[in-house]
Amino acid sequence: MPKICIISTVHNALDSRIFYREACSLQKAGYQVTLIAVHDKPETQQGIVILPINRLRRSLRPLLWWKIVHLALATKAHIYHIHDPELLFVSPVIRLLTGRPIIYDIHESMADFIEIKDDLPYIVRRFLAWVFRWLEPTLARLQSGLIFADDQIANTFQRIQLPKITLFNFPIQTFLEAAIQSSKKQLPHLPIVLYLGGLKRNRGTTRMLDAFKQVLDVIPQARLFLVGPFAPAAFEKEVRLEIDLRNIGSSVTITGAIPFARIGDFLTQASIGWIPFPPVPKYQKNIPTKLFEYMAYAIPVVSSDLNPIRLFIENRKTGLLVKADDSAAHANAIIEILTNPPLAELLGKNEQLLVVKDYRWSEMEKRLLSFYQRILPQDS
Repeated sequence: MPKICIISTVHNALDSRIFYREACSLQKAGYQVTLIAVHDKPETQQGIVILPINRLRRSLRPLLWWKIVHLALATKAHIYHIHDPELLFVSPVIRLLTGRPIIYDIHESMADFIEIKDDLPYIVRRFLAWVFRWLEPTLARLQSGLIFADDQIANTFQRIQLPKITLFNFPIQTFLEAAIQSSKKQLPHLPIVLYLGGLKRNRGTTRMLDAFKQVLDVIPQARLFLVGPFAPAAFEKEVRLEIDLRNIGSSVTITGAIPFARIGDFLTQASIGWIPFPPVPKYQKNIPTKLFEYMAYAIPVVSSDLNPIRLFIENRKTGLLVKADDSAAHANAIIEILTNPPLAELLGKNEQLLVVKDYRWSEMEKRLLSFYQRILPQDS
């Protein structure tokens, strides 16, 4: 049985892409999978062995590198699969000591992400982004294969002559089945607007609160659910202050981080799924996973009109696309859906049909397994 070691120093072990999509697909296909990632205890879930590491802030994570190497070598894996840019500094050591192939899984455009990190001075982040645009592809060339979360990111690495595939974060089968069953129940929906995912200064959070205040002026019974972790954690205090300043606290629910297994509890209640991202280069490349989760649950989508989202949402047919930096446009789209049940039903049904037909993880799973067969050493 071929052994696989998946490594992340940034993501939780039960990350929806790393664990529920890739690791579970590999385990189901007969691979022996070990996952080294942030977790609270060593355990085995769904046949996958989890070796825990502590969550450290970015500046301290290099302290984990030798532990990562030690744990990785102990697995005696036939393939190592890394998920974080910083592990590009660790992978050459693992490759040197084992001779085994290493796959680099690229979730987002890291240089673009660095450019919008507002916890760094402008000059510093511009310099670091410039360095990383050169450094990441250079180190990526030392790997055995590359996996991308979307095609826009893949284009950044098109000159690298390595085996490559794109694996979109489409819904897994069990998630899709639960979504379909939930939508069949046709429970009465309260006017709940759902934002699912991480909350950061650079994700349009202030604009979202401005827009929702405008929604409340028209639909006082509307509610906003903010479901996801704050980054940095101190940002939660800022958001709560902004909510209080707008006097909308009684209409906003903040949950913090929740496990992937529980997001269906909130999707089931939602009348609208919201993507308020600003029109910066990072969000012109990354496809938010929440888009497919909203669509699977037949929740009408209101989204900033961004290039990657436009590939999957046709305006007024499978969602409403609005000018990204216009809070009034976001508010008006939300109000239109909440006050027009036939439109809401049409958008939701069309979205779900599209996911069922074209956007299923089972198709990505086939790509993943085929890719692994190309990379797998002959002696495994």
